[in-house]
Amino acid sequence: MGRLRCLLAAGFELGKKAKISMMSKELLFAGATVADITPPLEVGLLTSSVNGTYEPFASIRTPLYARVLVVKNSGEMIAVVCLDLLALNDTSVGGWDNFKSEIASAISADRVILTCTHTHNAPESVALSDLYLTDIYKDWLRNVQHKIKGAIDKAISLLKPCRVFIGLDTLAGYSMQRRIPTPGGVIMSDSIQPIAPELLEREPVDRRIHSIRFKDELNNVIATLVHAVCHPVHEMCMPHLSAEFPGELCFALEESEENGIALFLNGAAGDINPPTVSCGPDYAVKHGRAIAKVVENSDSEMIASLPFAFFNRARKFSIRPGSNMTNGNDAMARLSAIRLGLVAILFLPGEPFTQIAYEIEQNSPFNQTIIVAYAENNIGYIPTALALQQGGYEVGPGKWSFLEAGAENILIAEALQLLKELYTN
Repeated sequence: MGRLRCLLAAGFELGKKAKISMMSKELLFAGATVADITPPLEVGLLTSSVNGTYEPFASIRTPLYARVLVVKNSGEMIAVVCLDLLALNDTSVGGWDNFKSEIASAISADRVILTCTHTHNAPESVALSDLYLTDIYKDWLRNVQHKIKGAIDKAISLLKPCRVFIGLDTLAGYSMQRRIPTPGGVIMSDSIQPIAPELLEREPVDRRIHSIRFKDELNNVIATLVHAVCHPVHEMCMPHLSAEFPGELCFALEESEENGIALFLNGAAGDINPPTVSCGPDYAVKHGRAIAKVVENSDSEMIASLPFAFFNRARKFSIRPGSNMTNGNDAMARLSAIRLGLVAILFLPGEPFTQIAYEIEQNSPFNQTIIVAYAENNIGYIPTALALQQGGYEVGPGKWSFLEAGAENILIAEALQLLKELYTN
């Protein structure tokens, strides 16, 4: 039995149905490309979410990219756009619908899924400060729109028939449950570095690494999607632009011709950090390359990629008093889901806690449900009810955590309804 099947049997995958058929007479097409979205240094770095401050960058350690995958069959075409950005929201882009409309091309705006890697060494792009009001920020954002649209058009021009392969493995030592209870209240793990070994074992934390490869008829890889769960904060508050460990992962995979274009999908990392925070680029490089090694060594199996379908839905949340939020549209949750046979990729907005993702997985009708966070417009942290009782940074209230109490259950219900619709249609 291969590594993937061993993991499935051990319960790492929450499968509930018969093995997926390996062949389909219909064809799926895929195309992928990359565009540089590195800003001017003046489009600065968030230095304090609580105080709402930013400063210009001092240098560029790595460029920032938009990585685009377009997938198509006879009845549907969608684009997944992975951005080396912290996040985006309605306020910071001057209205979400208008922003999305400017990147529409042969694919309508509602068929484009934007997701951010959540690197903390990208511009302050969630209106926690006044940076979004500056002309240089607005000019850069228009350039980002132009680059995304061009990249989608190019990916469409590169569409090829493909087969889809999925892999699953784990990586220990690079992620941890960052909320640490103390007699004085909950603290974050970065305040007690170096981390004691026993703290690395605290749960919940999702150490799985999912990979999905799209291969053409000659067995060449068009694109590799990689899903892992962790805050990219190895270089947090260091005054240089960096794609952080997600970028290092993509760079490492793209060094080989065997992985195609690499795209990183961050998971429900609202309460997950690496053991090393603000410790420097070497740690980001090590982390990214460790994930790349896992991906390259993982067993994978071809899956039935059809039926291929896409569904989305939206739900507006209420805003808690005291959070200093003035734009109700920043609380609009937009959820999207892609179906590849009996595999679903669910895209959630904001920063849900890991336990929320587990609950959605456990109740999903699909054999395998991969949950991506930081998608579409950011709605801040989505903590659990227990976390709201315990307190801590992620609870707020503030512009980084502003949703009504009970948002966890609403998000879970909306996600499960979307997955049910995707599965039954």
